[in-house]
Amino acid sequence: MMLQQYKSAIFLFFIFLVSMWAANRGDDKGAQKQLKKVEHSADHFAVNYSKTQMSELGVAKEKIDADYAAHYSDNDETELTKPVMTLYQGLLPPWIIRAQTGVISAGGEKIFLQGQVFIDRAAAESVREVNIKTTNLRVEPKRNYAETDDWAELVSETDKMSGTGMRLVYQDPLYIELLANVKGRHVYE
Repeated sequence: MMLQQYKSAIFLFFIFLVSMWAANRGDDKGAQKQLKKVEHSADHFAVNYSKTQMSELGVAKEKIDADYAAHYSDNDETELTKPVMTLYQGLLPPWIIRAQTGVISAGGEKIFLQGQVFIDRAAAESVREVNIKTTNLRVEPKRNYAETDDWAELVSETDKMSGTGMRLVYQDPLYIELLANVKGRHVYE
């Protein structure tokens, strides 16, 4: 009879160990899934985000506004909703770049603007108005440089050019290069 009780106790202890092992194993998988979800979550965010970058002389160099911004610590990127970049150039009118969404890379060296992108500069005494439509633009603010591999259309007063792929250096003197399938129209007055 004593042997029967030991067998029952050992059997119950064995079932207890297997149950604990199964419960712990299931929790580990759930915790791992939870960790994976948490890995790319915003560590801080802002509604009506605005950031102004100053030059060495304390003058506004560039400004980024967005409806919403979220920073992710796992890759140190900031995602933007409806970003508007204002790129100041001394006494010349600023360049204004608007997009549907955007991502500021780690360190802020590059800004990736996604979806429809509109690039505008107003006319002034020494410069013409420029309007550019494109998609998926990469901007490097420190170099005053932007590029896309997608179709781009440039309109400046009565001139109109379009092509696939564009390089833009938005400083004085202005440099715009359309890379392929270029078409243009110029009206002489």
